[in-house]
Amino acid sequence: MGLLELFVAVLIVGISAINAAVPLAAWRRAGDGRFLLLCGASLAFVLLGSIWAWGTLPLGPPAYAEADLPVLLLAFVAVLLLLVSSLWPRKV
Repeated sequence: MGLLELFVAVLIVGISAINAAVPLAAWRRAGDGRFLLLCGASLAFVLLGSIWAWGTLPLGPPAYAEADLPVLLLAFVAVLLLLVSSLWPRKV
């Protein structure tokens, strides 16, 4: 994998880590379990992006840590949609 794959994997980790904070704050305020599920989904993408970033390093990672660019871009779109769903203002 190249630098582009590493960049997208690190971008997935960063956006997902930021995205986990918004639903966590809403869960602490409202106590609604749906916010905790959104936070868990974001943290799952943090873990997945970390594994993919590890797969790009020349340290001899295992085969399951490698991902192709189309898979990374699909996960990036999912992370962006998750971020938008967390930040979209609700109707009152």
